[in-house]
This record gives sequence, structure tokens and C-alpha cells, in this order.
Amino acid sequence: MQQMTDLIQTETPGVLAEALDFMLYECSLDEAPSATDVKQWHEILTKRGGKFSRLATICQNWLDEESAS
Repeated sequence: MQQMTDLIQTETPGVLAEALDFMLYECSLDEAPSATDVKQWHEILTKRGGKFSRLATICQNWLDEESAS
């Protein structure tokens, strides 16, 4: 997950949108991120602000869905 965290810190919103979609909704369960990872991604994206805020919201929605299950 460190590679994904590095991407979240450096990549453009378009690249991250695709990567997040895959990591949160399409990858296999054994490759899926933990809630801790997604919370960290959410915090990084929130700090980056601007166009990254929408991606932070996607992370928060995923966390909300996971906690409801």
C-alpha cells in the first residue's frame, strides 16, 4: 500500500481517480486496502485540497460503507 500512498501524495487528480476506483472497488480482496490505509489516503487528499477534495470524499464514502457493513 505504500506505493499507492506515494501516488496519492504526488499524482494528478485524473490518475488518482482511476487508481482509487480500482483499489476501492475492483481489486481482489487479498489486495484491497485496509480501513487504516484509506483513512490515511483521505487525510492526504484532504490536505491537498482543491480537485483532490472530491477524491477525499470518495475515500470517506468507502470508509462509511465499510463501517456500516
